[in-house]
Amino acid sequence: MSNPGQSPFGRSQLLRRSPPPTPSPSEQHHQKDPEPSASTEPVVELISTPEIQKWLTSIDAFMSEVCGIVAEGKMNNDQKLRVTNLCRKVSHGTSQIAVLYQSLKQKTIQAHVTIQQLQGQQEIANSLQELKQVVEAERKSDCTSYANMVKKGEDKFIRPANLSSIAIYPNDKTQTSDATKSLVQKIISPEEMKLRVRGLKKIRNGGVIISADSKGDIEKLKTSEKLVSSGLKVEEPTKRRPRIAVIGVPVALTESDVMECIYEQNLSDKLPNTTRASFLNDIRLSHKSGKKDRPTCNYIIEVPAIIRKLLINQGRIFINWTSCPVKDFTIVTRCFNCQQFGHAAKFCRETSPTCNHCGEMGHSFKECNNKSSPSQCATCRRFKRKCDHPTGDVNCPARKYAEDSYIHTIDYEGA
Repeated sequence: MSNPGQSPFGRSQLLRRSPPPTPSPSEQHHQKDPEPSASTEPVVELISTPEIQKWLTSIDAFMSEVCGIVAEGKMNNDQKLRVTNLCRKVSHGTSQIAVLYQSLKQKTIQAHVTIQQLQGQQEIANSLQELKQVVEAERKSDCTSYANMVKKGEDKFIRPANLSSIAIYPNDKTQTSDATKSLVQKIISPEEMKLRVRGLKKIRNGGVIISADSKGDIEKLKTSEKLVSSGLKVEEPTKRRPRIAVIGVPVALTESDVMECIYEQNLSDKLPNTTRASFLNDIRLSHKSGKKDRPTCNYIIEVPAIIRKLLINQGRIFINWTSCPVKDFTIVTRCFNCQQFGHAAKFCRETSPTCNHCGEMGHSFKECNNKSSPSQCATCRRFKRKCDHPTGDVNCPARKYAEDSYIHTIDYEGA
């Protein structure tokens, strides 16, 4: 009989459970590192589980028994049958280990893929949250809706730039503002008069308004003989009264009830020399706003500068049982026919509409064939400015310019 140490059933180095021998330095030198797999499949490490450990123990016991039988000497038929059955058990056990290993491997891979997907979704969610915070911060800082007007609290006053202005009108009432503007630019030289002009804007009745850095510049224009000799008259521009927005007024109250509550609950003790009758004569409801079928609405009221200052300082207006936030109202009207600022559609002189989506003249938004294309600002496009933003956007340069111009036409009296 062959030497048990050389038998395939013996406890040789091929069957022992100990780690393989460490290669010699020369073998390590000639041994090449394995190339990385081209597969993107995650690397799965062998994980010991109670079930796998159980099968390993069983295999070890079976093989030990085989070795013991072989060591007994010449085998009879019964021994051969026992060895065969044990080998079959070893084979079955090994197969079970392979199945369990593959199952565990697949579960590990699936878990790894799921974790990667969840991490990707979490990164997307974090990015969306950051974007939402940026958009929300931008909306809070720039949007002029009533909701955002209510949220603004620290800076209570609108402070227009400290500019001086003068209005110039033609004696000829048929003369247009364009003609007056051209005439003023022809006869007045800011360089010669050392004027620091901030703006020249057309106004109604054929006039123009010149804004300058100081009252000294305006005095130079007032005393200019060239203006008088050219058929022009110089006047102090008439400013509008400020408007305030009272937010959340109960619709159940009548207009007269609201106005009386504003006086009695908020101003009567602060303006002892102002009667209720004189107060009601000094204020005017411009319009109401808000969604229909709501229990409250917003009152836009035109008031004298002193009353505006008192109410804005107070921060809230008490009306019956309601405390209503109050803010300056500086929203500029935009025409939905020509998409320009400063007038409503019913006063528009344009005969054909302008699309507020593509910015082209000759059709409205309903008739637009370019709805799939990005929006273009119709206002900026008309003046050949950068127009890669929606018409009426809060960051639109034309809108900001219109709002700034509107603020400069209001008499805030140092507020």
